[in-house]
Amino acid sequence: MLTAPVLRGTPGDFPWDRFEAAALEAGVSKDLANLGRAIFREAFQHDWSDELKVECGWLDGGQRLVYQAFAFPQDCTARWQHLLETDGVPDDVEVPPVTVDPYDLADGLGAVGIKTNFIR
Repeated sequence: MLTAPVLRGTPGDFPWDRFEAAALEAGVSKDLANLGRAIFREAFQHDWSDELKVECGWLDGGQRLVYQAFAFPQDCTARWQHLLETDGVPDDVEVPPVTVDPYDLADGLGAVGIKTNFIR
């Protein structure tokens, strides 16, 4: 089971709240930042699988979620909403995870005007 070292903070200082604040500051839409916050929180509070916890930000504090939200906002909305609706339990209508392939992510970010230092 994964544990989040960020939980050593002070009471009321939750990593999902920090994620949402950082996402908003970076320019992610309010709705998508809130949806990302929700999956980050639910993955921990409802003890989703370790794989889903990683997908939902538990290894990097949600940094990849921010990149995905910029590069693939529609895919993120569909996947994250599905995870909330199913409470992280696989079903017959599984919405695929948003890509984490570095080439695809760099291309997606480039398409919305965010330059990366990714070298091919």
